Amino acid sequence: MQRIYDLPAGELSLRLTVCSDAILRITCGRDLRQVPESMIVTADLSAMPVVSAETEENEDTFTLRTGRLCVTVNKKTQEIAFTRPDGTLLSRLSGQELTEYDILRTTGGNAEIRETVDGVRVTVKDGEQQFLRTSNHGKLKLCFTEDEELFGLGSQEEGYPSLKGQFVPLYQENMRISLPYLVSTKGYAYLFDCTSLMTFDATDRRYGHFRFDSVEAIDYYFILGDDFDNVCRGYRTLTGVTPMLPKWAVGYIQSRERYVSQAHILETAEKYREIGTPIDCIIQDWQTWPGGLWGFKRFDPERYPDPQGMMDRLHAMNLHMLISIWPNMSGESEDRIEFRNAGKLLGDGSVYNAFDEDARNIYWRQANDAFFRYGIDGWWCDSSEPYDAVWGGAERAPLPERMKQSTDEFKKYLDDGIINAYSLVHSKGIYENQRKTTDEKRVINLTRSGYPGQHRYGTIVWSGDVSATWEALSRQIPIAQNYIACGEAYWNCDAGGFFVKQWQQWFGDGDYPDGKDDLGFRELYTRWLQFAGFTPFMRSHGTDTPREVWQFGERGTMFRDAIEETIALRYRLVPYLYSVNAAVTFDGTMPITALGLAFPNDRTARKVSTQYMYGHEFLVCPVTHPMYYTAGSAEIASPDRYLDVYLPEGGWYDFHTEEYYEGGRYVRIPCSIERIPLFVRAGAIVPTSPVMQYTDEHPDAECEVRIYAGRDGQFTLYNDAGDGYGYENGEYTAVKITYNDTTGDISEELSGTDAFRRNVKYRIVR
Repeated sequence: MQRIYDLPAGELSLRLTVCSDAILRITCGRDLRQVPESMIVTADLSAMPVVSAETEENEDTFTLRTGRLCVTVNKKTQEIAFTRPDGTLLSRLSGQELTEYDILRTTGGNAEIRETVDGVRVTVKDGEQQFLRTSNHGKLKLCFTEDEELFGLGSQEEGYPSLKGQFVPLYQENMRISLPYLVSTKGYAYLFDCTSLMTFDATDRRYGHFRFDSVEAIDYYFILGDDFDNVCRGYRTLTGVTPMLPKWAVGYIQSRERYVSQAHILETAEKYREIGTPIDCIIQDWQTWPGGLWGFKRFDPERYPDPQGMMDRLHAMNLHMLISIWPNMSGESEDRIEFRNAGKLLGDGSVYNAFDEDARNIYWRQANDAFFRYGIDGWWCDSSEPYDAVWGGAERAPLPERMKQSTDEFKKYLDDGIINAYSLVHSKGIYENQRKTTDEKRVINLTRSGYPGQHRYGTIVWSGDVSATWEALSRQIPIAQNYIACGEAYWNCDAGGFFVKQWQQWFGDGDYPDGKDDLGFRELYTRWLQFAGFTPFMRSHGTDTPREVWQFGERGTMFRDAIEETIALRYRLVPYLYSVNAAVTFDGTMPITALGLAFPNDRTARKVSTQYMYGHEFLVCPVTHPMYYTAGSAEIASPDRYLDVYLPEGGWYDFHTEEYYEGGRYVRIPCSIERIPLFVRAGAIVPTSPVMQYTDEHPDAECEVRIYAGRDGQFTLYNDAGDGYGYENGEYTAVKITYNDTTGDISEELSGTDAFRRNVKYRIVR
């Protein structure tokens, strides 16, 4: 069959490219030969399997049908309708327009160095604007149906429960990770292949207006799936496979702003091992460099006199370390001088040009020589949206003004068309160069910005420097759902909030001036950590007050015990969590799913944003309001320590008590501080293990596989070496476990090798 169909569309040309029977690419532009190579989509569309299709054309319309999808183009109005083969309308769009404009670049000017809470920043002022090239503003209109909700568009600080009814600016800054990807409860998604500023305006609720700041053509993909999992698989087809994170990354991660020396790191690690609380990783935050040389990739020899000895000691305790590295440099460090002499700095003279392959190679060599050669286990690529124009001042500007200030700062140094993609190429350089250096360590990169396709590079994003408030915690729940709905699996947040106290600047908005000594903060931190235990990366971090477990009271006190129980639960679920990560890599499914996407036919579920599914088994119900204390250690009088939880259709078990509930209704459950409300679906298969001090302390320990009766079930229990890339060559053990609820029979089907098979026993929960 023909794969590409070109149609006139008024002054523009319209091209339909059949990628598969469920994925179509639509490109609209003046000259389709000018469409640049994608940074997002890596699939070779010309090499994808040919599928059968039928076309029908008359004077007004062009229709293309595959076995699963039908698209009809009105050649006069440019309206495009996507339907299922039975005629069921999925989505319509219209109003595709391009308007030419000139891109100007700032040259010359004076460099101003600013000390900010987000580090040393350089900005150029009073430069001249010179013509760079001609580009286009673009726009189109999406039409929604009454019976759908929309998710995606990244990790937006507002925590939208649904995108219908919202105005969402798509640009990058601290607390905002913008991804041009929309997914519907009707089983389809749009991926917009654009790396400039965009806005999505769906305040009308019936329509969504997309505006693209700089494009050569409006270029996007329509992905159809029978369910959310299949939509995610379609996205994976276009953008590539998510590699496995190391097994230790599903353990507990301790961080703070900041450990100030080698001695501080080792003292913390040794105390964790002494008290026996499980932990797998400690993160070294910023300012490891010698004083005054911001972003210099070196250990200060006075504070870190023996990096090799430090790493050897950590590894002897079966602990790992991530280290913070930055894309911007100030002062006359050797790193900055090398970039400057090579002409690989952007126009501010501070940020390296990650869009240049040679610059990425230099950056890696510097990081390798300074850190990786000592055995550092991974990276914290902070500030991967490297320009900051709004993180300062007592008052925060309105959103449209902030958007303009932020993007104008990027545009001083980068082409308008690529300002959203810095983190994507920065991450690419880390991943590809580490893979060239060794395959013995899996790449892991905790980074503050992201873009579609970044999952290819072993990244985990976080939601930025949020404040310690209950409202901020409640927003994290839909933020996680929307980001991961974009097919980017690995998201996390600063457990407890980054800013705990009130600062003089707008962003420091925490409610707890006494920090860890405030019982109100201890409660917030405990509930936040319980939520973090059901995100892909369980990480404690923040400023203003320390976060190590012993900072929250003695053992035998309620918050300390609840924190330890939360960490212990994470470790009991290591076999399950690691298997969910394997499903991300091998099957393309996501670890977190919004209820509306998991149960699209349930009208109530579509409206619930305070709960979510982890894997296909767990219904997670975080507590997002205080039940014991408010700020200032004020005890709550007559507390209501119950939570109303919505259970979708089907059977559900309380994970903690194993009590059975019928779904399709709200239930009111007690939720004391010791545990997060947690339910498991009937038919779920959940492997658990004994609590260990680190994820693979006892690799031969018996794994209890719990099967929750009431429905047939399947689960693939996965195991491998835990690090390295041998799994890419089949060095893993995957056992597909099948449960027949009628007969009670349990069967196993092996793939991979038998080298990593777990010692399991089965228990049926009824």
